[in-house]
Amino acid sequence: MKNLQPISSNNGVHVHRGLYDGKPAILKRFDKEDDRREILNYRILQRHNIPTIKTYFLGTDSFVMEDIDASKDWRLGVEGDIKDIEVTKSLAQWYFAFHEAGADVPELHTLYFEFDSITEKNLELLIAKLPAATETFEHILSNYNKLRNLLYSPTFTLTYNDFHWSNFIVRKDKKAAMMFDYNLLGRGYRLSDFRNVCWSMSDEAKAAFMDTYNGMYIEKHGHSRQEADIREERIDDVAGPLHALIWAFTERVDFPDWAIGQKDEAINKSVICFSLSYKTYYPAIYTNNDGGSSHKKATLYPSFVLLFPLFALQCIRQRA
Repeated sequence: MKNLQPISSNNGVHVHRGLYDGKPAILKRFDKEDDRREILNYRILQRHNIPTIKTYFLGTDSFVMEDIDASKDWRLGVEGDIKDIEVTKSLAQWYFAFHEAGADVPELHTLYFEFDSITEKNLELLIAKLPAATETFEHILSNYNKLRNLLYSPTFTLTYNDFHWSNFIVRKDKKAAMMFDYNLLGRGYRLSDFRNVCWSMSDEAKAAFMDTYNGMYIEKHGHSRQEADIREERIDDVAGPLHALIWAFTERVDFPDWAIGQKDEAINKSVICFSLSYKTYYPAIYTNNDGGSSHKKATLYPSFVLLFPLFALQCIRQRA
């Protein structure tokens, strides 16, 4: 590359702007071996025809991609995009294509799964770090094998895992959008990506995203994902907070504000109670034939009642 100008350098990841064969381009270089997985992830996406930002070169410790600031057709995401219904519909189309192709990727089993972090060793670490929640963690440990079986029971696909408005690009007519920055790409549940995407969106944007995604799913498969979403959500209700706490205590020097809610859930046992009856974070997850949306309420989920029987009666009483 020529005319290199530094953009950022953070924790061993260096980004420069310059020219590649005369075209405006971005060079991203990695000092750490672990961070270089992003290069492999771009190769996987390209092999399976999953839309990504255009890359000009994929090396061993660096890669070169299109400079979106110089594009005639695309622009970088802005914070207001997560409230823009047109943009969120386009993001849903990308996520649907990503998940559909991702389920058949041969490399899937080799990729990162966020709930791999939920080990007996890390649960014991949580007891040491958060003694007020000892009862919760000890009960999970006593049912650890059952929990692990549940974690790996849903159908896996590629998951993006790092949604943020700064990590996507939007076509200037808003008819398409796609994610980039694939350092945390891995395998997991579609529901995990739904949770990750919808967390920061307005209610209207969430509804537009989920209605678009589920409409495409029903059109292709002839049925909704309702049962799969319910199962994945109940698993995520337990595993998500546990993973967040493990990350907060093992990857951060200071306990982060975003994990305070998960800490409270562990202490008051709601991390387990949440799994015992269906709830949804996402409006308009399911679409009726008439185009309207509904939220089906379900009774206690047998697998989780068996997994956490000591808490079931307490949770039922809390809802009475």
